[in-house]
Amino acid sequence: MGDTRRRRSKALASGTGVAVAILAALISLGLSLSPIRDKMAAAPSAPLVEPKATNWVELARQALDRAELTQIKVGFKAGVLSVSGDVSELEQRDEAGAIVRQAVLADPSHVGTVLALENRITVNGTDLADAPEAAALMGKSPGAKACQTAYDTLLDGRVINFASGSAVLADESKPLLDALADVARRCETYRVELGGHTDARGDATANQALSERRAQSVADYLVSKSVPASLLGVTGYGETQPRDARGSAEADARNRRIEFKIVEGVQD
Repeated sequence: MGDTRRRRSKALASGTGVAVAILAALISLGLSLSPIRDKMAAAPSAPLVEPKATNWVELARQALDRAELTQIKVGFKAGVLSVSGDVSELEQRDEAGAIVRQAVLADPSHVGTVLALENRITVNGTDLADAPEAAALMGKSPGAKACQTAYDTLLDGRVINFASGSAVLADESKPLLDALADVARRCETYRVELGGHTDARGDATANQALSERRAQSVADYLVSKSVPASLLGVTGYGETQPRDARGSAEADARNRRIEFKIVEGVQD
């Protein structure tokens, strides 16, 4: 065998030996790591930490304190964040409402949680009777459920009033109607039925006609506030769907109402 061939054979043998040694080391390392891998696989995964829910009362309270409006009280119930108290100037009342509104809108998690803002602050003891604000809190593209929730929130415990026995809207209901109009404009892709209801006093046929006229008066007012007429349907139910059948004056007041209902089948 020539010198060249001997050198090639020696190099080949040496390389094979190194490869075998490396393979053996890897096998040994794999075996030594397998218990660690098994323990890691068996170990329970760390639980997901849910983001902490915003304390809306505390958020509003801190914003008001920074503005030195420490006398203003804050409440949160059924999705409505309210401020109350008494101030000496209308500007203070408006400032408190604006501060809370800005603080809530700055937190994206408010959508679907804070359904309305209500300013119940009096000025020198005088109640200005503003309706809650819902439209601004609904997000950019509210769905049908969000729109219905906004209507329900505004009408929860509040009714649209009329002059006795007529379809003439009472002036004190204008703030509530304005808030409902804001929602209707935001929910511009959904038709809403305005359902008129009366109490059971008087003639049923007359009540049926009155309920429809009252619903139409509400529709006319909303149209005057730039709500497209095509979004509004009017139905009179008269005395056929009472909320409270006790027959008392309080029950009659609850039964006289206009309900807002998103029409089924619209595009969400």
